[in-house]
Amino acid sequence: PFCGAVCAGGLRLLLVAMAETASHADGLAFLKKTDENGLSLYSQLTDVLATILVSKPADALEAFETISQQVKASQFSAAATMVPPMPTEASAEESAWAAQDVALFKPSSEEEDGDGLAPPALLDEMALFEWAGVGLSREESFRVHTSLCKLQLSKKLATVRFFGKILGTGKDYYLAEAKYVDPPEQPEPDPDAPAPTVPAEEYGTGCNSCSYFVTNDPAAPWVELPNVTPGAIVAASLVRKFFTGDLSAEIRCYPPFPGVEKDYLRAQIARLVHGTTLCPSGKYRVSEEGDVEEVVKDDEGHVPLRNGAMGEPASWCHFYKGILAIGRTTNLPVVEEDDEDGEEPKPKGPEPEPEKPALLPIAGTAWSVLGPRHIGGGAAVSVSRCLMWPGAYAAAEMKEDKFANLYIGWGHPATDGINMQPAPPPIMADGDELTEMDDVPLEHENQAFQAAAEKALADGADE
Repeated sequence: PFCGAVCAGGLRLLLVAMAETASHADGLAFLKKTDENGLSLYSQLTDVLATILVSKPADALEAFETISQQVKASQFSAAATMVPPMPTEASAEESAWAAQDVALFKPSSEEEDGDGLAPPALLDEMALFEWAGVGLSREESFRVHTSLCKLQLSKKLATVRFFGKILGTGKDYYLAEAKYVDPPEQPEPDPDAPAPTVPAEEYGTGCNSCSYFVTNDPAAPWVELPNVTPGAIVAASLVRKFFTGDLSAEIRCYPPFPGVEKDYLRAQIARLVHGTTLCPSGKYRVSEEGDVEEVVKDDEGHVPLRNGAMGEPASWCHFYKGILAIGRTTNLPVVEEDDEDGEEPKPKGPEPEPEKPALLPIAGTAWSVLGPRHIGGGAAVSVSRCLMWPGAYAAAEMKEDKFANLYIGWGHPATDGINMQPAPPPIMADGDELTEMDDVPLEHENQAFQAAAEKALADGADE
């Protein structure tokens, strides 16, 4: 401002000299006359004098012309301005993505009835996980939430929640866990396929308690994954393969996996669900029928946990049953052997593994509990981070009685060191050397053939 004032003062002195031949207003208007770029002699002289006063060169008169050229070169020139190129037409892939996004945010029609359906609580859950520094961005959360709402209406799902995101080498998988209002009919097993060693659990029970949907983009259609089999769970625990984002991709590994990537993905989801889904202790109980049900707050003797207690591992428990070594949550019916001596029948086969019931407390060595972190108004968020499955989190806020689970990772458990696949079985040794045998004489062959024919005739005569 000071330099500008000084420069303006210098120009006024020039204008005084011009006042003898013209008025002050005419002289000022002449100096402020602009060219096609919006520049004037007045602005040029002002900038030159301001630059001289700031830089204070040793010989200002000698540097005047050089500074004037530098100031003029730094000014805007329309001729030297590069016009940005016109945007090119969108590719087919970009056009398809834009069309999917338009359909994603298009309001639902009035014919779609959502009465009786519990809407997804993704936005509230992301607010909890935001305090732990995990989750999706707000834009991505809104896109996924909108996609889940459309999925729920189109499939008539009683409940649906965002399970998480499994990263892939080509594309990522967004996962949704849901339950139907009316359970769908399950496909009939292939009669030509060999019977499995361990039968799968029925839909709605065990590892198939819920349905799982997957998509590579919230704007793309959701694909329902098939029910998981015990064989797939056992095989998935023996291999470690990165996901590609293609559900039909082959799983090339040893030991061989029975299926393609969608079956491998479903098996890993089952392991994640039964190993990382947590809930606050005391919020649920196991009924006499063996089902997990929510405890009513007004029940006599029920004391809900407070936020201060959620910082201890003892305040968290597993929601689902644990998976056994056979790939199920329950053992098969015991087959008993009949004892001829009149004693009690004994079970056939090895002793079954003890089942892992639901609502078991978490192990302090497998989980890291953070919090409670106070967020104002007496509310506090506590977070449990799984050390066995990196990327699995559970958050709870007990004042408003909220809790949520989330997984964002590669879909593999942690390892102690380098992952080593088991070696293939040893090559079979060569058999014993073959010994040559003498040919049977023709008369001996005829005798054997004649004896067989006579026996057949004799049997026919007896009939």
